[in-house]
Amino acid sequence: MENGKNAAVETVDLRKIHGEGSTAVRALDGVSLSFPAGEFAAIMGQSGSGKSTLLHILGALDKPSSGTVTVGGTELSKLSDRKLTLLRRERMGFVFQFFNLIPTLSAEENILLPALISGEKVGRHARRLDEMLELVGLSARRAHRPDELSGGEQQRVAIARALIRNPDIVLADEPTGNLDSKTGSGVLDLLKESAARYGQTIIMVTHDPRAAATADRVVFLADGRVVDETRSPKHDEILERIKTLESAG
Repeated sequence: MENGKNAAVETVDLRKIHGEGSTAVRALDGVSLSFPAGEFAAIMGQSGSGKSTLLHILGALDKPSSGTVTVGGTELSKLSDRKLTLLRRERMGFVFQFFNLIPTLSAEENILLPALISGEKVGRHARRLDEMLELVGLSARRAHRPDELSGGEQQRVAIARALIRNPDIVLADEPTGNLDSKTGSGVLDLLKESAARYGQTIIMVTHDPRAAATADRVVFLADGRVVDETRSPKHDEILERIKTLESAG
């Protein structure tokens, strides 16, 4: 585990248990991790390893059975539901495998949705909107609805939506899962550039070694526990570690 002194996100002995007694399932079993500001981290593991559960708890979408999650120095368990909702709106952005765009809205309207939900005036974000559209290469497609955009363009809209309010943390769940390799590479480049340009912490769950190889660090989970991690990972190295973990399991 990294030194958590300057962590944007930190977990200590995080556990999530479903059920009770002999039928209890430990989705997370003592996970302690620290993610510094500006890091692009990937979480890998087989199905059932706990990676999506971890991401949901980091995003305050679920609560742990025990242990702590601290975001920017604030321990989430000490916040009311209302304050957790505000924290998600103010400090977090979410990118999912399925784009979750509203079909009747244009690209720019979908991007502005988090600001509208928060009751903010659209004009306040005009400059930021232009910046986001330029970042994701969709300035000329801003008025197009989702059904007029390719899958890669829709995912880029989803990324811009996650970034529009300049969150400290972006949580991405299989963001390239529905994209071809070339389009997926472009999406990963956007996430990496966002971490570098804005100092955001990007935490991405992925099953794809090529996607993970773009991250600064890869954390491997198995049976709800952190079993390995590597920095500046290479594709072949990740494949080898996955094979080792699978054989051990």
